[in-house]
Amino acid sequence: MRSRCTVSAVGLLSLCLVVSASLETITTSAFDGYPDEPCTINITIRNSRLILSWELENKSGPPANYTLWYTVMSKDENLTKVKNCSDTTKSSCDVTDKWLEGMESYVVAIVIVHRGDLTVCRCSDYIVPANAPLEPPEFEIVGFTDHINVTMEFPPVTSKIIQEKMKTTPFVIKEQIGDSVRKKHEPKVNNVTGNFTFVLRDLLPKTNYCVSLYFDDDPAIKSPS
Repeated sequence: MRSRCTVSAVGLLSLCLVVSASLETITTSAFDGYPDEPCTINITIRNSRLILSWELENKSGPPANYTLWYTVMSKDENLTKVKNCSDTTKSSCDVTDKWLEGMESYVVAIVIVHRGDLTVCRCSDYIVPANAPLEPPEFEIVGFTDHINVTMEFPPVTSKIIQEKMKTTPFVIKEQIGDSVRKKHEPKVNNVTGNFTFVLRDLLPKTNYCVSLYFDDDPAIKSPS
């Protein structure tokens, strides 16, 4: 038997604004005076990538395009536009390559929301990349007569910051029969690049097993069983 499992999470934090700037950096005062719009933004580590996502509370408006800006509070810098999240209809952005260092730092994120020819609002919040929860990696299970191979798929290259967080967060593989948890395994994942395989042994014959996995973060995001 083979099955592939992935999991996604909703985010928390967001912004909206009125500007269409061609510069890659602008001063933080450039957005002063623009109306705020309630929203939520989430920062999470998904498939070993740092993902920022946002959701506007007001969903009744027309479709919007988004542009993400940010500044790191520990540095005396202007706001920087994220090129891969400029004038996009997606409400999420891969910021792994932007915040490679200083995950202990506070980051101010600002999402500018455009609806048609209008720049509507601004929504912003402080983000702490170090607090990003870890979602389970993609995985595959292959069943044999007396054991099950559970293979996690990690990307070939991962930022050192994310690697350290993954190494210091307990990793759990849960082995379940029906509604009963038979065993919980905590394998040591020292290498978080490439594939990692863990073998479930001593299985009962003619028994259906469900397998789920998660990083024991707080709160933990668990894969579907």
